[in-house]
Amino acid sequence: MDLQTFGGRRFLLTLGCGAINAALVWFGKLDGGSYTAITLGTVAVYIGGNTWQKREQIRAGGVAAP
Repeated sequence: MDLQTFGGRRFLLTLGCGAINAALVWFGKLDGGSYTAITLGTVAVYIGGNTWQKREQIRAGGVAAP
């Protein structure tokens, strides 16, 4: 199974983290402030990972995919 078909490994992990966060808020196990902090952290790591990957691709002499 090719994970790129579904958006890639990082995207699926970020999506899963968001779904778990939403479920925890739905069942009252997580408050709004914690939800916000976890969501912002997850998105920041996702963006940072994409930036790092593109940087490494450029360093290796490859062309970074858009």
